[in-house]
Amino acid sequence: MPKGKHAKPTSYTKPKFKRSLLFVLLSVIILSIIFSNLEANSNVESLSSTDTEEVVNTVVAETTTEPEPEPEPQKEIEPMEDEDFKILIESEMAKYGFNENNFAFFYYNIDDKKYYFYNEDSYFTAASTIKVPVAMYYYDEINAGTYTTDSKLLYEQGDYEAGGGTTASLYSVGDYVPLGYLLEQAIINSDNTAINILIGNLGYSNARRGITKYSDEIVPEDFYSSNITSAGYAYDVINYLYEHQDSYQKLIEDMKQSSMGMYLKEYITDYDVAHKYGSYGGYVHDYGIVYGEKAYLVGIFTRNITDSDEVIASISLDILNYTLGNLDVSTLVSNETNTDDVVIVTDDTNNAVTVTDNTIEE
Repeated sequence: MPKGKHAKPTSYTKPKFKRSLLFVLLSVIILSIIFSNLEANSNVESLSSTDTEEVVNTVVAETTTEPEPEPEPQKEIEPMEDEDFKILIESEMAKYGFNENNFAFFYYNIDDKKYYFYNEDSYFTAASTIKVPVAMYYYDEINAGTYTTDSKLLYEQGDYEAGGGTTASLYSVGDYVPLGYLLEQAIINSDNTAINILIGNLGYSNARRGITKYSDEIVPEDFYSSNITSAGYAYDVINYLYEHQDSYQKLIEDMKQSSMGMYLKEYITDYDVAHKYGSYGGYVHDYGIVYGEKAYLVGIFTRNITDSDEVIASISLDILNYTLGNLDVSTLVSNETNTDDVVIVTDDTNNAVTVTDNTIEE
């Protein structure tokens, strides 16, 4: 055997079949890795697709869900005459001998919009009830910037009139009196000198025309020259006052202090009463806002009724009890009329007269 026949060649090469096996193994590994990555991506996309589908389905479900029906708007209460209240007032009329010659009345419940009016178109001497719309007119002017409460009005000859208040004792003819002071005295103390200064500053006819803006009533021509009022006009005034309270807060507070313990508020101690009474020549009235559990507007106008301030106070208490549910009007129907203690005074014509006397008095 020749020497070196099996000697390792100087340039060694692996057998061919070993190279192919290695290539196959490497390919398998690489493909496995690629396949694994592809599978992972596929799972992620599948999950993402699933999540997206769920979101879409949720949105669609929410969109297609029928909305809850909106609540029907509450129907506005229509004003209507209070039949039970009518029974109450008819009972009071029988008790005190009232009729269209000596009595007028209004009532309006703010809450349930029930009302009752009697003889509202007849005109009576207004007395001091006129001080409310005159004060309202001035507060409108203050709010408009025409006056301030510090504005001074001239106390002129002829403005003095006896009555409550301190204007005449603190000031003299020729003095200039602060407007805020006059308004307060006219309402709280029913100061006649104060209201005369207020009216005189405007001019009597101008003042009367100015206060018609608080009512839709067509007033008689002598309204502009005489101190007269009706239950209908007075209702419009007090209703306007209530509906625009923000413009008249000071006035309402003064009215709550007016004639403490008398007329409408004599027997009403648990609730505020913003009111203004008037008394002159046999005419005695009171009207205002009673802030009970259900606020209501009320006005009682009388002519030549004995002990009229007490009569007004008694009727006012009955009205309050009615609004509180403490008065059963069915018990009043069978009550016998008792007018033994009532004295009715009338003029020769037995009619409620329209007067031309401009005196305010109480």
